[in-house]
Amino acid sequence: MAERDVGVGSMAPDFELQGTDDVPFRLSHQLSFGPVMLMFYPNDFGIVCSLQMREFKAMEELKAKVLRPVGISRNSILTHKQWKESMAIPFLLLTDPEGEVCERYAGLQTSGLLKGMPRRSIFIIGRDGVVRYRWVSSAEGVPLPFEEIRSAVAGMEL
Repeated sequence: MAERDVGVGSMAPDFELQGTDDVPFRLSHQLSFGPVMLMFYPNDFGIVCSLQMREFKAMEELKAKVLRPVGISRNSILTHKQWKESMAIPFLLLTDPEGEVCERYAGLQTSGLLKGMPRRSIFIIGRDGVVRYRWVSSAEGVPLPFEEIRSAVAGMEL
């Protein structure tokens, strides 16, 4: 499924990836516990990625909506665990070493220093598996629209 097929109002493609909790993460199973926010990002330990994770750690709106953030990149579980510990990231990080899930949802960077890495993007998925919010970076280095995300989360029925 191409990235353009995963839009607001569509069913989120199911997937299974390994997480930092050493348990396979299957999206369809996790949605039975509540809504999920998938956060695709290029690299652990990157400056922009670290700033992004700090911002998400501080978003009270996520806690109020019982929305569970999940980070996804192509980094290894070992690298994820080291970054998670160093940043005190309170949520799960998943590894997509082949980039298949990243490609399906947001696509991979096609040029520049981050070629082959996931495009920075956010997908909020309701319990019913429907994509409620989607933002995909149009270019390398474009920051996440945190205020837009906050507003979207605050107004959602998940």
